[in-house]
Amino acid sequence: MVRGRGGEPFAAPHRTVRWLAVAENVSDYGRFDFRALWSGRERVTEVEQAILTRLLSDADRRRILEVGTGFGRLLAPLRALGREVVATDFDAESLATLPLGSSDENVTRVAANLYHLPFVDGAFTAASMVRVYHHLSDPAAALSELARVLRPGARLIVSYNPKPSLGTVVNDIQRAIHPSPRASFKSLTFSRGPLELAPDPFPVYVAGRSHFHQEATAAGFRLEKEVVSGLEEYYFMRHVPAELFVQLGCALGRAPVFPMRFAALENRSGRPGSLPVREEILACPKCRTPMPTWSRGGRLTCDRCSYAGSIRAGVADLRYLPPHTERWEAA
Repeated sequence: MVRGRGGEPFAAPHRTVRWLAVAENVSDYGRFDFRALWSGRERVTEVEQAILTRLLSDADRRRILEVGTGFGRLLAPLRALGREVVATDFDAESLATLPLGSSDENVTRVAANLYHLPFVDGAFTAASMVRVYHHLSDPAAALSELARVLRPGARLIVSYNPKPSLGTVVNDIQRAIHPSPRASFKSLTFSRGPLELAPDPFPVYVAGRSHFHQEATAAGFRLEKEVVSGLEEYYFMRHVPAELFVQLGCALGRAPVFPMRFAALENRSGRPGSLPVREEILACPKCRTPMPTWSRGGRLTCDRCSYAGSIRAGVADLRYLPPHTERWEAA
């Protein structure tokens, strides 16, 4: 479901987009209070953690990549499942404050730009990307980058907000009741093609189910299964047990009414080979040259292009923004 600062569906101006980015657009959530956004929504977190556990339980879990870790809302099941876990986010501060103890030595934290992941090809056996896809101006590029760092046959779990759904109907009703002076009303539910909703605080992109499937296929993935979710977001449903939501979502699979879907994708691209050891998974985000994991007094420097990253508070900061990148920052 499309949500604003307070976690409720928001009414926003929109425009039809082709979803082909001329320059990269990166959303920086460093100043956004995600803990406040998720306060009181513990049932939603329970449901999403349970869905991740189900969809990854039969996957190769030797090394799991989490894209969009944030303050660690969904990290617990990944730590329980994976032999190694790499937590990534554009917000280095959130990664530095993850509640990790001495028993969490299997978790590596890397600040990164999703469009330029600082990892060698085939570094991971599984990955998850929850509540990130709808903030991507160029999801095709992001999925292709994920396919690159995943081994052939690896599983990627992606959540996305399809249209039409109950969420888009609620959004349409709210915008019809409270029309925006900045844009004429156009139904999100029945519009054709992807739509870009105005920033609140960042742009949100909503497309149909077939569009998502086409993007995933073009990036080299095969859809294995889908689980529907999102009803637990609504106030009158928040007292229903989390496991019941999970069972319902697994049983109904592709039911069109649900505001969110979790897709389990199999990576069909890449070349087979041995899984690199943990100390050899980092690569320059600019030119993809392999980089030593911990070296040079807290700095990570590429020997080929001289790109320089850093290591602070246990976080490898390897964020790379190409020239002319548009960077959205929350107020």
